[in-house]
Amino acid sequence: MPKMNVYLFVMPWRHFLRWSSCVMEEIIARSRRPWHQIVVLEDGDAVPDKIDEAIKTYDPAVIWAVGHGSPDTYTCECMTKYLWVGSPRVDLFKGRIVHLNSCLTARRLGPHLIEKGALAYYGSREPFYFYIGDPCCWPNSRAVRAVFLCENQTIASLMAGKNTLEAHQDRLRRYEEEIEYWTVGPGKDHPHASLIARVLEVDMSIAVFLGEETARPSPPLPRPIPIAPLLSTVLGGAVLAWSQYR
Repeated sequence: MPKMNVYLFVMPWRHFLRWSSCVMEEIIARSRRPWHQIVVLEDGDAVPDKIDEAIKTYDPAVIWAVGHGSPDTYTCECMTKYLWVGSPRVDLFKGRIVHLNSCLTARRLGPHLIEKGALAYYGSREPFYFYIGDPCCWPNSRAVRAVFLCENQTIASLMAGKNTLEAHQDRLRRYEEEIEYWTVGPGKDHPHASLIARVLEVDMSIAVFLGEETARPSPPLPRPIPIAPLLSTVLGGAVLAWSQYR
């Protein structure tokens, strides 16, 4: 049975995949907690044999992977064919939450994974677009990060203890917020603002979620303990303070 709090990230770099992988590194750094076990395969390690080995060794509850795709197939580093409809590897995904940041896989591969026992699937039913007007891994460019921050909000939400449906809803909400930023917010003055907004609208419209809606791979984050306001008085020149909720 897949292990709670274990996340596997497959991060190819070549063929324009570094753009998505860079943003996922940012999301992991911001979202991880001490109870998360994070397994990352990047660049030359994002290849079939090492992906298989990581799944079998760590038994992750969540697998996120970026790669080029088709309706039937997901490819990893250097566009190496990894997962396809009817592949024996489909069995490795049973009971797991899978997000493929990859074009078109929601047409047939995603439903096939669910049919064969995957717990939940996130992906896109048409080509997934992104802006490359700035260098990848440039932290100051919201333009190149925009679609990936939205699409991969699923992972941030799951790591925060949201269930699978809530993570999808957060994903769509994040798209809406980003579209607003580029149309009527501070981003509207960017020279390519209308293009970026349109790309966001397209990617949001093709975002698919399938499978179990209440699965939760991590516990909810602890609620912060409220600090009660303090009342103070002066007695004999000394300042005393105490909580009004003693």
